[in-house]
Amino acid sequence: MRIYYNIVMALSEISRILCAVSEPTRLRILSALSCGKMCVCELCAALGLRQSVISQHLRVLRDCGLVEGRKNGLWVDYELAKSCLNGPFGKLIKTILAQARADEAIKKDRQAAA
Repeated sequence: MRIYYNIVMALSEISRILCAVSEPTRLRILSALSCGKMCVCELCAALGLRQSVISQHLRVLRDCGLVEGRKNGLWVDYELAKSCLNGPFGKLIKTILAQARADEAIKKDRQAAA
């Protein structure tokens, strides 16, 4: 029974991460953050979205362990979580981000973020 419990937990984690990455705005945020650390206001400018929208999506990404935030004075700098990129889902996340770079909206976002 214990083995089954561990599998269920792993499946729920996989599901949470795939659900988070499948949302287009979150994928745009992840792609922008693949260029480097950014605060919410920089993400707003790069993606053309309101602060409240970016913050809600960052919370989901942070809860899944895809994004980390570090306090920098009054701001919080966000970046892709190294533990996620180097962990068991790392190859999948890197592949998704590499494939997403072909999308026109993400190309524009990355140019604005750079």
